[in-house]
Amino acid sequence: MPRIEERIEIAAPTSTVFRACHDAGQRPEWDERMKRMELITSAPIRQGTLFQVDAISSGGTVFGWEGEFSEYRYPMNATLKVLDAARSSPFKAGTEAWQYSAMGGTTDLTVVWEYQPRNIITRIIDAVAGRALTRRAMRRSLSNLKEMVEG
Repeated sequence: MPRIEERIEIAAPTSTVFRACHDAGQRPEWDERMKRMELITSAPIRQGTLFQVDAISSGGTVFGWEGEFSEYRYPMNATLKVLDAARSSPFKAGTEAWQYSAMGGTTDLTVVWEYQPRNIITRIIDAVAGRALTRRAMRRSLSNLKEMVEG
């Protein structure tokens, strides 16, 4: 299963960073991989909360997927689990884990995306270019988050 890990340091308390990351309405404003995120389960977000996403693939295609917060421990970590992804999705399963560590007045945020490409064609595309494009989108998204939280 492919794995992409990115890390960023944000000059804000972990509680502030954690809340910003888990505001479904704001997520598409900083996360370049999402066009829309909507909670299926009523707020607040907690373990077991279900959500829908309109995502943007590294190739620019918009596709939907549904997921669950399979782990949610404020303000330490959260894991999003893919429950169902549209056939147009490049992946069919995956998890995205978010770890928050306090470092003085800053937060060290690590995001790990582990996924299963949909088929042999998407495995090849992922290995050739998709993984690198997704990594760049994750880096830009985390930079956008940093700018939003620190600004």
